[in-house]
Amino acid sequence: MKQELRSEAAKAGRLRAGRGWGSRLRLISMSVGACWIATGMHAAQPTRAPTPPGWFHVFAIDADTYAISEPRYWQQNVSYLMLGKRRALLFDTGPGIYSIRAEVERLTSLPVIAVPTHLHFDHVGDLEEFSDVRLLDTPALRAQVDGGYFVEPPAQYMLRRSFRYRVHGWIRDGGTIDLGDRQVQLISTPGHTPDSVSIVDSGGERLFIGDLVNRVVVLLAVPGSDVPGAAHSLQRLLALARTDAVAYEAHAAAPLTRAELEQWAQGIGAIAANGAVAPNQVCLGGTPMRRYMVGPFPVLLPLEGGAPQAPLASVNETVDFEGKACNGG
Repeated sequence: MKQELRSEAAKAGRLRAGRGWGSRLRLISMSVGACWIATGMHAAQPTRAPTPPGWFHVFAIDADTYAISEPRYWQQNVSYLMLGKRRALLFDTGPGIYSIRAEVERLTSLPVIAVPTHLHFDHVGDLEEFSDVRLLDTPALRAQVDGGYFVEPPAQYMLRRSFRYRVHGWIRDGGTIDLGDRQVQLISTPGHTPDSVSIVDSGGERLFIGDLVNRVVVLLAVPGSDVPGAAHSLQRLLALARTDAVAYEAHAAAPLTRAELEQWAQGIGAIAANGAVAPNQVCLGGTPMRRYMVGPFPVLLPLEGGAPQAPLASVNETVDFEGKACNGG
């Protein structure tokens, strides 16, 4: 099977850096299906359409680490599966259009811990398929448990409805997840959202950073985004990373270099200190935003005193990142 997966890896590995969320730089909300309630990995669920060929691309980062990408989904999410001797960690579960659990079961029979990088709808889809879901341990997140279910409000989920699922464990900031002869460290990395987390693997050789930064667009324009927090999170990760470290983000297959992380840390730090070049104004879902450039990488923020991006109204609503003015000009 691994030979087959590595063949698939060779194809997926040719994805161009920056393909990310799509060449037209739009964000589309996709359905995560009904808001199912499940108590375990094998709980009864609505009948789902079979996964079409080519929906998931799986490729090996190494013998025990896999990227599971969804290139036919508009945001082209990439989730990561890390295998130990006793258990596995799935970092993100994607948008939930088709079953990611089925892909995971092709790769391992180990018990799986599912941890989302953050709580937007395209990262928590199908969490209810897994019987061991864990989140960052903070008082604010623990307070969202109601009647045994973790409840995400629309501003956190980024669709105009709530979403709920079981949480089976809590991981402290800096805590270690022991997979059996492999230990990874969970780091709180607020910036994109307050609840964002990253993974430090292989003694700092690899980082998995979710949406803290993305090649196509760094989105610091959603509810809870924090520009100084993002700069601090990048500096914290750099302090934990080796000099030859690479980082894997959640919307493109190509890894980021340490030099690129350093460039973002410096550039976002300058934005936070009001020392960056004046931005352009663009429209994000009808809301005026500031667009800064950190080298070749765009960074979107709300206007000073302005509103963040609102949760999406429907599964087909799009948000244009091309830089058009809100009046259509």
